Amino acid sequence: MSDRVALICGGGQFPLVAARAARQRGLEVFILGLKGMASEAIEEFPHIWLGVGQLGAALREIAARDIKDVCLIGGLGRPEFADLRPDWGAIKRLPDIVRLLKGGDDHALKGVIRLFEGEGLRVVGVDSFAPELLAAAGPMNRVPFPKDCAEDLVFGHDCLSALSAFDIGQALVLFHRRIIALEAAEGTDAMLHRVAELREKGRWRAKGPAGLLIKAPKKGQDLRVDLPAMGPETVASAAKAGLMGIAVETGRVLILDRAAVAAQAEKAGLFLYGFSRETAA
Repeated sequence: MSDRVALICGGGQFPLVAARAARQRGLEVFILGLKGMASEAIEEFPHIWLGVGQLGAALREIAARDIKDVCLIGGLGRPEFADLRPDWGAIKRLPDIVRLLKGGDDHALKGVIRLFEGEGLRVVGVDSFAPELLAAAGPMNRVPFPKDCAEDLVFGHDCLSALSAFDIGQALVLFHRRIIALEAAEGTDAMLHRVAELREKGRWRAKGPAGLLIKAPKKGQDLRVDLPAMGPETVASAAKAGLMGIAVETGRVLILDRAAVAAQAEKAGLFLYGFSRETAA
């Protein structure tokens, strides 16, 4: 990786945390904030604000600074074609853009990578300059991972792996090999709210803390642009849903502030556990 990086930033706190981590490592950071998505807090760095369809402007700004490494981070959403308002640079690449919008999120993100690589840029993952944001291995707080959850972890991970071909989500909740909820377009936190409602309405009956949230990338997912992520909201939602804990794949899930999130989970009585594909097989 070079000593300069451009961050194309969507919503949430991850872009700012990643930018600060890059700066701490001595990298020169330039931010392209997406209007209506990115936080104004990114303005502590050299930056420009752009619409989602201003691909030409983005490429010009990156080239003007002789930047070769680009990282996409934050909640980018999935724009409708009518909302793009493409500039001339995007219009020239319209056939490619139309193709990437036809399909699931994984298909679209791989198309975005091809667009940037076609301009001679390297698309890098946040792990290349901020590995401390990724899930650690094993217990991440003092709430022990229950032995009787091991079978559920294997079963749940197998389920996510089998669903990868359908590009529909990166998380699920299960209990005693019963799938309670699958993540789809709504995202992890909304899925957990649904689980809480199921318990409140008696559709899922369990005494006391029960159930496990598993979060992991899909098979074949390009982690440079689509690392699963969790933060304080996920922990709060898991606690409200009455779960026992959270298991995330080691080195393949972003955690906003690992120490703080682990402590928050511990206070709520939730374990936070990092597993590998081998231990969940």
